[in-house]
Amino acid sequence: MTSPASIVCYYDIVSPYSYFGVMLLNRYKEKWGDKVQVELRPMFLHGIMTGSKNQPPANVPAKGTYMFSDLNRICNMTGIPYSFPSQFPVMTVHVMRLLIVIQKCEPALYQACVEALYGAYWGKGEDVTQKEVIMAALAPVFNGSESKVAELIQMAAEKDIKQKLVDNTNEALDKGAFGAPWFVVKQAGSDEEHFFFGSDRFELMTNFLDLPYYGLAVNKSAKL
Repeated sequence: MTSPASIVCYYDIVSPYSYFGVMLLNRYKEKWGDKVQVELRPMFLHGIMTGSKNQPPANVPAKGTYMFSDLNRICNMTGIPYSFPSQFPVMTVHVMRLLIVIQKCEPALYQACVEALYGAYWGKGEDVTQKEVIMAALAPVFNGSESKVAELIQMAAEKDIKQKLVDNTNEALDKGAFGAPWFVVKQAGSDEEHFFFGSDRFELMTNFLDLPYYGLAVNKSAKL
């Protein structure tokens, strides 16, 4: 039986382009159905930047200035809520470990949790490293159960979870990652990996996989 096409997206909550990339990928995959397998794989962006000897855009004055305008344009075009966080950048290692726990233990709710944490940080501008912010974001996903969220947070401190984040990050580095989002793409029936970087590569990826591309705009008259 031929294996389906696949997209693995390596992401970190701290990355604004990962936010838009993940939200768009989730939007598209609902329409793609079973034509492609999609996975959101947590990694630690600080480890990627260090390992690849890259620098965050905000560390380069011209790139930082451009990024602020660019993010607003993406928000206006896509209709995805955006508010620059009160604290940026933040060290998301604990948040990413938590998402590994959720992916492992609550797979049916994983996507909703990713979107909820992204929504808190990049949608509302809240400091997602704070426990009360995490609780407020995730409790509704678990039917209001703060005790369940607290249990998952506690599990994120376990040794195997910490190691899994390290492994995911090293795996992405081995595949050439130098930032986020980093996409690893396979065509149907092939084990050959192809790599795409950034939230603006969906037209290329969908063409490569022979998938429909729905564009960025929810409103075709959106102004940049």
